[in-house]
Amino acid sequence: MTLIVEGLNFPPEVRSRLMSDAKERKAFAKDLRQMLAVAEEAKAAGLAARPDLALQLELSRAFVISQAYFMRRQDEGAKTPEQVITKAEIDAYVKEPGQDKQFEAFVEDYRKNGPGKGAPITVEQRAELQQHWGRVMVGRRKGVAVGIHRERKTELVLMLQQARLLAGEYTKELSPRFKATEAEVGAYISSHPEFDTRESRAKIEALLKRARAGEDFAALAREFSTDPGSRESGGDLGWFGRGTMVKPFEDAAFALKPGEVSEVFESPFGFHIVKLEERRAQGETGARAGEQVHARHILIRFNAQPRKTGGPPRTPRDEAQSAVEAGKRGRILDEIVARRRVVIPDDYLVEITVIAPVKGNAPANSVGASAGAPSRSKPTASKAKLPARTPSAKSKRKPARRSND
Repeated sequence: MTLIVEGLNFPPEVRSRLMSDAKERKAFAKDLRQMLAVAEEAKAAGLAARPDLALQLELSRAFVISQAYFMRRQDEGAKTPEQVITKAEIDAYVKEPGQDKQFEAFVEDYRKNGPGKGAPITVEQRAELQQHWGRVMVGRRKGVAVGIHRERKTELVLMLQQARLLAGEYTKELSPRFKATEAEVGAYISSHPEFDTRESRAKIEALLKRARAGEDFAALAREFSTDPGSRESGGDLGWFGRGTMVKPFEDAAFALKPGEVSEVFESPFGFHIVKLEERRAQGETGARAGEQVHARHILIRFNAQPRKTGGPPRTPRDEAQSAVEAGKRGRILDEIVARRRVVIPDDYLVEITVIAPVKGNAPANSVGASAGAPSRSKPTASKAKLPARTPSAKSKRKPARRSND
């Protein structure tokens, strides 16, 4: 495990957490255990023999060995990739008999699975791919010649990267078994009353009847709405155009005529009713795309509020479905781990060591589909992508559109 953490080249902050926190080390060990067990299931199911995966497994092997060779040469004083492998060596390699077919297979895999996902590859991209692929392949050849592929750290990293590929593909095949049925979600809500939205809906439906019976909408909003952003102003949201509110709210507001009150509708924030005050066209042409509306609303929030996950808010039913599916996924993975009997220690030594990347167009720190293909972004530390969480830094997600509160 010490060699694995070292070989995966985690960022310093991740290594630091692993070094100082036994819970992080145990969680990482659990993730590895699951990944390796699922990979064994994939092998038993014959996925490793599938042509596309067989190619990617071979590419990952080439990348891992080549990367290890570059690291060794860097330790020996090489400053740039060209000091490790020259352009002349790459050009000679790609001209060897049979290498054209290997390169074409790599290009096709990159076209299907690389950043462009099926987009045509330009002449310039093809030339860049050939140089990069050639550098990786020559690096693999030189690494094998000096025995790097037999070093324990290299063997472990290769095992993990290939396991990641197999586990990722097999998890896709397992994914239908993770899905929650309506009955399962209903049963979960029944046993977790905080996810039951019937009380909230009853409240908003009663308010709808009062609004349509002629009571002042603004007064009802001030008394009953749970939207802190508009409650004091009688639910007044001012003027807004399309693309400003979440879609259910936008659809309801723009479907009304001035003076009308909507039916009860649901958004990730709760149940709403909307009253349209005015509408106007923006711009000289009066195009619908520039239309704005002035509306008020009453919001009755759900009993269970969405968790702060960094993404858009979700309804209690969505939260309940996620909980059910997480439970099913965990049970299925636990069954696979028990069946495959993968043994990994929960605690191990983690050392702080930082290896600076080779400057220039060295093998990219990514494996899997089109392993070793040039990265369009700044290279990052290579990490095994696991079926569950990893001790990596939290990912950043795009913020949701502005809500009504």
